[in-house]
Amino acid sequence: MMPRLALSLLLAAAGIAQAQSQARGDGWSAGLRGGIVVTDQEYNNDGQAWIATIGRSFGPQYAVEVELAADRLDFGIDYGLEHRSIAVNHLTINREPLWDPYFLIGVGLIEFDAPPGNAVRDGRDFMFNLGIGGQWELVAPERVLLRADLRLRYDRNDTRQPGQNGFGDGIISVGLTMPLGR
Repeated sequence: MMPRLALSLLLAAAGIAQAQSQARGDGWSAGLRGGIVVTDQEYNNDGQAWIATIGRSFGPQYAVEVELAADRLDFGIDYGLEHRSIAVNHLTINREPLWDPYFLIGVGLIEFDAPPGNAVRDGRDFMFNLGIGGQWELVAPERVLLRADLRLRYDRNDTRQPGQNGFGDGIISVGLTMPLGR
């Protein structure tokens, strides 16, 4: 009798906590985005980037996300420099009626694989993200969101190869985010 009562109380408390977190705007989300990478001051599309995120919001204003990203930089000549990264980003969101602009700051780890013929073929380094973006509701109420992002990804890699000069990369991405459990 006591184990059933304890289990019932635990389930009721979990249900109340879930309802309260949803009322505050807390919750999990998952997203996928694709975009382009700009590595120099010419503002050319130097490669493609793909980003997957899983995040948790804490109230209507703050969110934290874990981000997995990969890109391939070709520079228009099929160069083949590849990056993979994992980052933890903090988002400060300004809730507006038509869209939710946000400021992003994050840290992570980035790896690269350079094509044959380079002195340094692979490596790993610390990375820093700084960006702005916005989310627009596509399916109400907040079932599917369109997300656009503009950021600077800076790493400390300075191997003097194309795309590895230590100035940082601009990344522009667009994709979908789906809140989970709503």
